[in-house]
Amino acid sequence: MRAERRDYSIFEDFQFERKPVGVKFLPLKPAGMERLDKMLDKKLNFCEMLKEAQVSSPFYVDREYFQCIEPMLLGMEDPDPIFVSGLVGDREGIYEEARANRGIYQYLPMLPKGSVKYAAFSSIDELPFEPDVLVVTANVSQAQVLLRAMGYATGEAWSSKGTPVAACAWIYIYPVISGKLNFTVTGLSLGMQSLKVFPEGLFLISIPWHLLLAMTDNLRNMNWSYTSPTETRDENRMRMDKLFEDLKKELEQG
Repeated sequence: MRAERRDYSIFEDFQFERKPVGVKFLPLKPAGMERLDKMLDKKLNFCEMLKEAQVSSPFYVDREYFQCIEPMLLGMEDPDPIFVSGLVGDREGIYEEARANRGIYQYLPMLPKGSVKYAAFSSIDELPFEPDVLVVTANVSQAQVLLRAMGYATGEAWSSKGTPVAACAWIYIYPVISGKLNFTVTGLSLGMQSLKVFPEGLFLISIPWHLLLAMTDNLRNMNWSYTSPTETRDENRMRMDKLFEDLKKELEQG
């Protein structure tokens, strides 16, 4: 891993209630970090590690620690019939029958088999590595700024992909293999809701390494506040009408 890290101090200006977390997938054991089971006396699901990383020192996990679908998603082992059969979603009543649940494994994001042995987590203020994906827990106003920053210099549209189950695949893995920002809202994932990972209504925005540098630059360059919080509806309408009229004149003269 790189010894130096990029400057992510712009994220401090958001004053997030919960720290952004960097995640990195590794073929070799990371140096200078403890394994999570050395820090806690209980096991956490993959999605819960995000919450733990917000308040803990950097840590890593390996195959022995996982207890759900994570080893398959990370390419650490072959598909488990318990999951890929679709029977879990059928018996839990999440899907109409097994075939519907089974269908998600045709497109669920997964890392190549044998490519990863470890997953490392760190809050943004203690990052000892350059993250593969940065996961930001944001309120609506903060999410608006982050999503606008994605397309500020390119005009690219944002979108969200996910399923009612296996939220960890869409939060951690999809952005890494697609190079696209992804987001969900807490309360949509049934597993995370059952585990009570976060209160409902927060945005979880996953920024892949492909976009992180550009988004960081955009956040430094753009105006975060589109309008004054004291501007009334009528004042906004007058301002926009004047802008349209001025632009119309410019185009006519040009």
